[in-house]
Amino acid sequence: MKMVSLVDGIFWGVLLIALGVWFIVRRYVPVHIPAIRIIIAVLLVYVGIRVLVHGPFVRDRNTMVFGQSTMQFSPDHGKDYNVVFSTGTVDLSGVTLSGSPVRTQVNVVFGNATLRLNPSVPARVSMSSAFGTVEAPNGRSVAFGDTVYTTASYKDGAPALEVHATAVFGRLLITP
Repeated sequence: MKMVSLVDGIFWGVLLIALGVWFIVRRYVPVHIPAIRIIIAVLLVYVGIRVLVHGPFVRDRNTMVFGQSTMQFSPDHGKDYNVVFSTGTVDLSGVTLSGSPVRTQVNVVFGNATLRLNPSVPARVSMSSAFGTVEAPNGRSVAFGDTVYTTASYKDGAPALEVHATAVFGRLLITP
C-alpha cells in the first residue's frame, strides 16, 4: 500500500481548489488570467522540486524508473514488475509452484528489459505489445498485438507460472 505524504496531499488539494475557484470566478471577473499556462508551470516546478528533494517518484521494490537493476521474484513484494524509462532484468527463475498457479505481470514502458524464467518450471507467458516488442526464446515475437509463449514443461490444466508480459514503446526479451 502506498501512502501519499502530507506535502503532496496539500499541494494537490490547493491546486484543485484553486482550479475550481478559477472556473467559478472567471465568468464574473473581466480579467483574463492564463490559468492553464500557470497550472502547467506550477506542475512543472512542483515535479522539479519533488525530483530534487525526493528522487524518483516511485518508491516501490517492483518498479524501476530512470535506473538499471535486477528485480528478483519474492511473494512478499507483490506480483507486478514495472520497468519505465529504464533498462533492467526481472528474474522469475526463483518461482516455486506449490499446487496452485503463480500469476505475475511484467510491464515495460519506454524501456528495455529481460525476463528470466526457469525452464524446469512450467510457464505460460501471454505476450502483448503496442509499438514495442516482446521476444520469446522459440523465436516467437509480437510487435503489435497479442500471442502466447509456453515453456516445454507446460501442460494445460496443471499448476504453472502465468505471466502477462507487456511492452509499450519498449522491448522485453524472455530468456530461459
